[in-house]
Amino acid sequence: MNGSAKAIAPGCRCPGRSMPSRRRRARHGASWTPGRTAFAPWRSPGSVSGGRNLHPRQSRRPDMGFSVEAMKRTLGFLGMLFAGLLFLAAPASAEHRIASGETLEIFTFRVPELTQQVVVDIDGQIAFPPLGQIPAAGKTVGEVASLIQERLAGMDIMLDAQVTVGLVAVRPVVVGGDVAQPGAIPHEGGMTVRRAIALAGGLGTLRPEMGTAIEIRAERDATAAELLGRRATLARARAELAGQADLTPSDLPGLAEGERDAVLALANSLLDAARAESDAQKAYLDRDLQIVRNRIERLVQQGQHQKALVDQQTAEVARYTDMQSRGLTPQTRVSEEYRTLNELRSNLSETEAYIADVTRERESVLHEINRHDARRNAALEGEIQTVLAEIGALEARLKGATARLAQLGLAGNDAVTVTVYRVTDGQEVPIIATQGTALQPGDLVEVELPDSFLGVASSGSTVVSQSSGRSEQLQGRILQRATP
Repeated sequence: MNGSAKAIAPGCRCPGRSMPSRRRRARHGASWTPGRTAFAPWRSPGSVSGGRNLHPRQSRRPDMGFSVEAMKRTLGFLGMLFAGLLFLAAPASAEHRIASGETLEIFTFRVPELTQQVVVDIDGQIAFPPLGQIPAAGKTVGEVASLIQERLAGMDIMLDAQVTVGLVAVRPVVVGGDVAQPGAIPHEGGMTVRRAIALAGGLGTLRPEMGTAIEIRAERDATAAELLGRRATLARARAELAGQADLTPSDLPGLAEGERDAVLALANSLLDAARAESDAQKAYLDRDLQIVRNRIERLVQQGQHQKALVDQQTAEVARYTDMQSRGLTPQTRVSEEYRTLNELRSNLSETEAYIADVTRERESVLHEINRHDARRNAALEGEIQTVLAEIGALEARLKGATARLAQLGLAGNDAVTVTVYRVTDGQEVPIIATQGTALQPGDLVEVELPDSFLGVASSGSTVVSQSSGRSEQLQGRILQRATP
């Protein structure tokens, strides 16, 4: 056996070469493996080394340097085998099925030429030079190792190969939705939704500067207090318009137990004050009407008396005129009687004018009384409209402050909606998850913030409608993703 010959491993067949005789192998004590030199735990006298033959008498002891190198390779294999066993023992990877894009480590014991890292291509296969393309997608690492061993033996490359396959890199987890940094995250053993959200930057998109969070929270609290006052005003105006005696807790929904009593007491106090003022105004108008009626009554009596005087004086003028025509009285007496009659008629005309003025005043008071309720209702409706506009503006301000706090990640501890989309049997199946749900390689995590992160808490009916709307949207997305 010359120095350029290649040693062949036991059990392997090489076309065009004859296998060494059993007697010759027994005499030299060498074993053959694929490669340029002989590969064995130790070298016996007569083994091939460095391209030259050694006579049995030239070396009587095993080559300890070669044994150290073999020992290093053996320890390296044991280390990789131990790491692979640990990886396979992890709960998240115990039943892991290989998929496209993942990286595998193929380790063949004592054959470094067949130890390499390969990537599963888009067709789910790996390129292993001695064997060509090997299907790997959908299989476990143990199944791939068994398949490689079978093919090595079936193609007479290595009959007793010891192959170990480990996962080096798996598919990443993709996090999207209401997170700070949506995108792909490398999968780690035991990864949960909570850890994935944290690695994606959390639920906030900004980091608060010095004092920003305090200012925004103070603005939000002040706006919420002002909004509470305007809502109490709205409830009071509506109760006053409807003639309601007092406000009840149902008129102010959403109030805390401690705030409700104080707010209701203040609103009822304002309602009583408004009702007392309205009653006082109506009483004043009633008294004014009574006064006007009394004046009209007295003026009518005065007019009747003056009319009687005018009639009496008219008779006197006629009598003195008759007497003057018969020469029984002078003309001056008749003229004096005429002057008296004119004065009485003038007084009667003034009284009748006063009666007309006071009658018009009575009609004005009656109009005020009749219009009091209508004007009060109109004023209350105008107040309600103004308060509603103010409430809308305050809700917008509160929603903006709450949204900014949500961006800073300081809006509260409300639960978020998490949906994990996982490929099962070729279909992407949605899974309603919590923050403690364990993730698998290739999962898509969609995070959705609740409405309380974006504005004021809605009433019960509104919350139900919004929840049903979100459920319909989620079902639509689920059906769309599940459709092949």
